[in-house]
Amino acid sequence: MKSLTYIEYLFLDCISTERPIKEATLFYNLIGKRTVSTMLQCRQYDLEAYFTVMPGMKPTVLKKGLKRLLSDGLIIGNDDDGYLLTKAGSEIQADFFSSHAHFSLPNQLEFALVQSVLRRRMLFLIQILSEMLHKNKHYYPIEREAKEQLWMKRLLTQHVGDKETFARAYGEEWHIYLSRLPERDARLFALQFEGTDHLRKTTGQMAGLFSLDEAEVKILLHQNWLSLYTALEKEPENFPVLSSVMLKTIKENGLASASAETTMGYFMNGHSMNEIISMRGLKQSTIQDHFAEIALIYREFPTQEFLDKEKLHYLQQLVERKERVDYREIQKAFSEINFFESRLIQIRSEVAAKYG
Repeated sequence: MKSLTYIEYLFLDCISTERPIKEATLFYNLIGKRTVSTMLQCRQYDLEAYFTVMPGMKPTVLKKGLKRLLSDGLIIGNDDDGYLLTKAGSEIQADFFSSHAHFSLPNQLEFALVQSVLRRRMLFLIQILSEMLHKNKHYYPIEREAKEQLWMKRLLTQHVGDKETFARAYGEEWHIYLSRLPERDARLFALQFEGTDHLRKTTGQMAGLFSLDEAEVKILLHQNWLSLYTALEKEPENFPVLSSVMLKTIKENGLASASAETTMGYFMNGHSMNEIISMRGLKQSTIQDHFAEIALIYREFPTQEFLDKEKLHYLQQLVERKERVDYREIQKAFSEINFFESRLIQIRSEVAAKYG
């Protein structure tokens, strides 16, 4: 049997032995189709780590990969009923990823929209402060967009105190984080940095230096960025500069889509759903989808503003039992429940089952 490619192993990693998954469901999850239905299925299938990790993938790539896995007996099923992992598939998958990287951190779904700009800003700040420490004003900025250069200028202007102390503190924060990583991962991660007398490497160059598949290099970098965001959320006192970059970026951009963030902003300012529908000139279903997206992404959500006491009590029981529920079970409890309320109960019980 010819060896699987790295991407075929990743497809295998997305399929379970218990719950069949359809090709379209898997495809939309991997490319990151940002609909409430796709994101809810992403949570239900425990595929948050894989959400939008292959944004430019063509449908034929997945179709060909699944066909290969079927022919090798690693999965069973079809697109009508979905695909399941076989015992052989489970064994080969476990063996491969015991020594190779894969996508495993669920906060990928949370940071999917904002992580690109976070990386750019954090890496750009390394370059700026490195050149500042070495008093070099003649360098080519790695960030070419004027708006990002202005954003960084504002960040530095807002800082009160000695810039050299600020720069050294930022370097120390990176040292703290990198010291927590395995030696290889830390060395690999630092190759993204650029500063005085140090040029960043491409992922292809990194792969050559470490004798790794380039796909694995990208996964390792990706996973360690996500673990950084977790550290910044849990320990802002240890990473004041990095945390400030992350918090400012999230405050400006949000974690959900721009339209959903706008709708939620109106709601938090005291406007009712009907008022928001009128103000935004959008359909009720669209506005409800905005609230549903926010409820999926943010652990804190004012659920009590959208459900009556009886439905809230039902949801609370699900939360206490950490029980996940589908729409059929909800309709048995509330025969007259509307689609938005039913979906909201599904979403919040799903989030609570995983995060409490």
